[in-house]
Amino acid sequence: MAKAGDIFNVILKTIDDVQKKNKASKTQETAHPNVFDLIKEKLGDLDTKVQNNRVKKGKSPVSILELIKNQIQAAQRQNKKDPNTPTADSAIFDSIIKKVEQAPKKVASTGLKRIVENFHLDISNVDSTILKQVQHQYDTDLRKMDQQYAEALHKLIQRYK
Repeated sequence: MAKAGDIFNVILKTIDDVQKKNKASKTQETAHPNVFDLIKEKLGDLDTKVQNNRVKKGKSPVSILELIKNQIQAAQRQNKKDPNTPTADSAIFDSIIKKVEQAPKKVASTGLKRIVENFHLDISNVDSTILKQVQHQYDTDLRKMDQQYAEALHKLIQRYK
């Protein structure tokens, strides 16, 4: 499993890549540099304090990827409200969020491959559409299980404080 630092580095690189593509694009209006700084600032606010504050407020723990996605969306909302910075094209924020959402899909894909290999399953005759549905269900189930374990661990942490 990737560590939060690794994830942040990938997301920060993605932000830089999106900024470069946006600047070079002839079809998309170039976003003000403050927009990208705002996104990075919002992500900089993410650390254990954010997760701990959620817990103190009685909210369930969430994955780092959800927190990152929420912060990018918060930056987008703030950009829309800021009269001093032109509102950036929503495609800029969508590109970054898309990259964040790819991580769990890669884990699910790897998990299915591992299952196929470990159980010596021959899936060569299975329709690719059905395999995509199975992968989607596996991803959904994996997220639910992760959430359940996070909540159970949270309860243990609270009990042993």
